[in-house]
Amino acid sequence: MTGKLQRGGKDNRPFRVKFWGVRGSYPTVDPATLEVGGNTSCVEVKADGRRLIFDAGTGIIALGKELCDGAVAPPTAYVFLSHTHIDHVMGLCFFEPLLTSKAHSFILGPGATRGALTRSLRHLTNSHLFPVSLDELKGKKEIFSLAGGERIRFGASGRRPKIEPPKVSGNSDDLVIATCKSPAHPLNGVMLYRVQCRNKSFVYATDIEQRDGGYPEIIEFARGADLLVHDAQYLAEEYSGRVKPRKGWGHSTIDMAAEVARKAQVKRLVLFHHEPTHDDKMMKKIESKARRLFRSTIVAHEGMEIAL
Repeated sequence: MTGKLQRGGKDNRPFRVKFWGVRGSYPTVDPATLEVGGNTSCVEVKADGRRLIFDAGTGIIALGKELCDGAVAPPTAYVFLSHTHIDHVMGLCFFEPLLTSKAHSFILGPGATRGALTRSLRHLTNSHLFPVSLDELKGKKEIFSLAGGERIRFGASGRRPKIEPPKVSGNSDDLVIATCKSPAHPLNGVMLYRVQCRNKSFVYATDIEQRDGGYPEIIEFARGADLLVHDAQYLAEEYSGRVKPRKGWGHSTIDMAAEVARKAQVKRLVLFHHEPTHDDKMMKKIESKARRLFRSTIVAHEGMEIAL
């Protein structure tokens, strides 16, 4: 692996990305996938002393335990959901801060109207599906619906994020998260996030089925990013195959992700949301192919950390 990738160890740089879950669709425990990992989507960003969490697949379970185990005080968690399909929220009910009294979780994600995201998450804990309702979980929680286009700012003090309309000026050193709603995933679209801090940028763009040439708004949203995490679930032959084509399933190919990275002129591309049937051997082949398309590409795997 290349690209200043680090596994563990102390680092005082203010902006780090860690992958807790990298699979799409469903988790896998196949021994042939142990190197890349089998948990579904969850990525953590550490910036300016805050720990931001993107998606709540099964990878969030281990992350939640780390947040709470040995904590001097109940933790504050910030969870940003791309959408509420089951593989992206299936770990939320087992997220330790939501189960811990006095812990405080802010959950943000797509919702057309105020309260829409809360209603979606309540379906997850319907009594026919789960024994404890969302409202009965002991941890304090605040849930915010996002329409897309907002800027989420974190000041120097205070825990509560401030949600602002687009194009609000501010200090370039501030921790700011921009949002972009895209129709590129059925049925209700998907939210993309761009984290900006101290002139460095990280873009989280999963569950995107790019169209020919890429979505212009997604390319512009990722423009110049230091690190782009992009859905690349399928091989081209899987996407357009005759037997069981995946076209229309809401995910990109490796070629599509590389094209977006080239057009957006990002510095590094991380392939993400891996097909669960792709084992470690296949993922190495995919990485080699992707590097021929966009040189600075790596395949995400559990435990991988990247310092910006």
